[in-house]
Order: sequence, then C-alpha cells, then structure tokens
Amino acid sequence: MLLETQPAEKLRGLLEISANLNKTLQLDALLPRIVDSLFQLFRHADRCFLIQAEDGGQRLVPRVIKTRRPNDESTARFSKHIVRRCLESGQAFLSDDAAKDLGDVVQSVVDFRIRSVMCVPLVGADGRAFGVIQLDTQDRSKKFTQDDLKFLWGVANQAAVALENARMHEEAVRQERVHRDLELARQVQRRFLPAKLPQVPGYEFFAYYQAAQAVGGDYYGFVPLPDGRLAVALGDVAGKGVSAALLMAKLSSDARFCLLSEPDLGRAVNRLNDQLHEFTSEIDRFVTLAAAVLDPARHTVTLVNAGHPSPLLIRRAGDTVEDAVPKEVAGVPLGIMDGFSYDSCQVELAPGDSLLIYTDGVPDAVDLRQVPFREEGLLAVLEALGPASPQAQIEAVVKAVQQHADGCPPYDDITLVGLGRAPEGAATDQRPTPATHIVAPRGKG
Repeated sequence: MLLETQPAEKLRGLLEISANLNKTLQLDALLPRIVDSLFQLFRHADRCFLIQAEDGGQRLVPRVIKTRRPNDESTARFSKHIVRRCLESGQAFLSDDAAKDLGDVVQSVVDFRIRSVMCVPLVGADGRAFGVIQLDTQDRSKKFTQDDLKFLWGVANQAAVALENARMHEEAVRQERVHRDLELARQVQRRFLPAKLPQVPGYEFFAYYQAAQAVGGDYYGFVPLPDGRLAVALGDVAGKGVSAALLMAKLSSDARFCLLSEPDLGRAVNRLNDQLHEFTSEIDRFVTLAAAVLDPARHTVTLVNAGHPSPLLIRRAGDTVEDAVPKEVAGVPLGIMDGFSYDSCQVELAPGDSLLIYTDGVPDAVDLRQVPFREEGLLAVLEALGPASPQAQIEAVVKAVQQHADGCPPYDDITLVGLGRAPEGAATDQRPTPATHIVAPRGKG
C-alpha cells in the first residue's frame, strides 16, 4: 500500500493535508496551505504550481505559485508542454533532468531553468484531468524519485476530490442565488399584471397567465378610459426568460401611458410602436400586440392587431367562431418599423357574444411527439363548447392544451384574456375576481 511505503514524516504530512481538505469548501485559503505543506515535505523543491485547466483545456490557470525565494514568485513560469502532457494523458510525469530529457524539443524547460520535475494530474469523478500539481527544482543536485512521485499522487487524489466538492458547492450556491433572483423577478413581474378582473355592468371577464419559465414575456392589462370605456391589451415579447421579461415591463408601462394619452386606439398603438422601436430588433426582439377598447354604452369593441394571432369573435346566436380582425387590417409587430400606421376595426357584441384574445403559446403547445396544438385545436374546443362564458371558454381551452401536452413543460408563455357581453336576463357577478396566474416550476429558466 502507498501509506506503508512512505516515511513517517510524509505520512503525517499526507494525513494533515487530508484532514485540512475535509474541513472546508473554501479552497482559496486552503490551497496555499497545501502548497506550503508540500514545500515542507519536499525540501529539495524550488517551485510548486497548482494549475487548473479552463475553457475546455484551452487555458492553463495557476491557482497557486510558490517559490523558495518569495521574490521569484511573480516571474515563476511553468512548462505548458509538461502540463498539457499530463492533462492529455492523465498520467504523471517524472524526470530527474528535464533539461536533458526535453530541452531539445521543449525550449521552455531550458528557459525556465527546470531541472528535476514531477507533475501529477488532478482527476475528477468523470475520469478526466482538470488540473495538475507540479514541483520542480532548479539545481542539478536536487532530484525527485519514484517514491516522491507516489506520494504526490496521493496528495493530488485528495486535492482533486476537494476541488470537485468545492466546485459543486460553489455551483449549488450560485444556483440558489439565481433561484432567489428569479423568484424576486417573478414577484416583481406579477405586479405588472392585473391582480383582479375589471367590473363592467353587463359584461364578464376572465384571464389566464402561465409563464414557460420563472419569468415570461407575455403581458396583458386592463386600462379604464374616460366615458366608461375599457382598454384591453395583450402582448407577446419574442423570446423567453429575463430579457423578454425586461421588455415586457417596458411594454406594460408604455402601453398604459399611450392608451390613456391617445383617445384613438390606432394612434395609441402607433405611438406605442414608436416608443418601443429603439428597444427592439426585427430579428429576435419584437412585440406582437392585440389591443381592444370596449365601449359598453354602445356594445362595441374597437380592435388593433400588431402581428398578433387574431382575437376570436364567438357569436352566441349563430354558434360560430371567427377572426375578429380581418387579415388586411392587421399590422406588423411592434418595433419592426418606426412610424408604422396601424388600422383599426370595430365589432358589435350582441348578448352572449364574447371575444377571446390569446398568445401563440396556445396553438404552439406541443405533445411528446412535438406535434403542436394548432389553431384548429383551439377552434375545435370553442365550437364543441357552444355558448359559454369567457371563464368557461378559457378553462376549456387550458384543459385541452394541458391534455394535449400530457405533462410536457410549456413550450412558450400561455396567456388568454376573454371578455363577453352577458346573455339577456343573466346577472353578472359584481364581486372583484382575481386573475389566474400560474407560476412555472421553481428552478426553470
């Protein structure tokens, strides 16, 4: 056994190093102590390097450099040839005269005055070398032996385990910090969404929101306007995650400002597009938006579509589902073209009619075979349901999407907003109703 073949002093040193490694996961302070211990045990060593390979082995980073003469530490250099040889082979290297053995092919050995040298790889749990410990001398009379190499192997094995544990600990701490930050971001983002549904006599509302990740890029909002009108906006920022959530936050505030400051819906969306343009990209960062203004006194809804799936108009009388915005009226997504002019259209709601606005996370939801739900699936659910309230419509769609996905995580953020005129003779619930916000599983994103 290794321990039985080592001198007592080296055995004590190995046990001391092992004990120290097991006491802490903070290696920045411990690694220099390991090197100090090696210097005490290998009194003929002039220099010691503890080196880690980073960026897939492309970079060799000295974690610790120690020399017998402290003034030499700033200029101490190691042979990359020897280090890479150990890393690539996973085997130790020992030479009692490296200048003689390698000098002709490795000039750095001569330049750095390396004489006897031993270099041992640090091998991780996956069997791959991720660093080395190297000791060398600059005096011809000082030579390392096979017993020295065996002992250094023992130290390297202990150090490799400790480094792997420290790395996993640091990664766990980093992940927990990310989780906390995402949780805070999730809470902040929820404040941009309505906490409750609007109350308009003779009308019913319902909303459902589910982010694919901890934070999302979908936005919806209700903005009370003068003369009893109500604006409803639903936007979808291209992409997912934190970057989309940041643009979603801007969309939320800018949309509210534009809808309140501009009475005409088309001009309000024009203004919103211009405000967002400098923060978007036509390639990978833009916003689709469906905006509607309900006038309950006239029972009309004015609509503008900026590159969004067309809201669906569900007629109670004919039991039909149709696009509320004709294709020729729909405009480009927000942020694509500065100065774009958006057209509007208007529909009238009879008793029992409703309007459903949704993001493409609904038709794009996929099953285990990556087959999407599609618009046809959405229409089939609504047509099979028949006359129903916005809440019943949205709940039926969400249930169908979940059954289609069959346990698959959300492919994209899913948001649906419905508004409907109550059927004749029906009483609407005037109590405040909370909106439905579903949070992605903790740790996603």
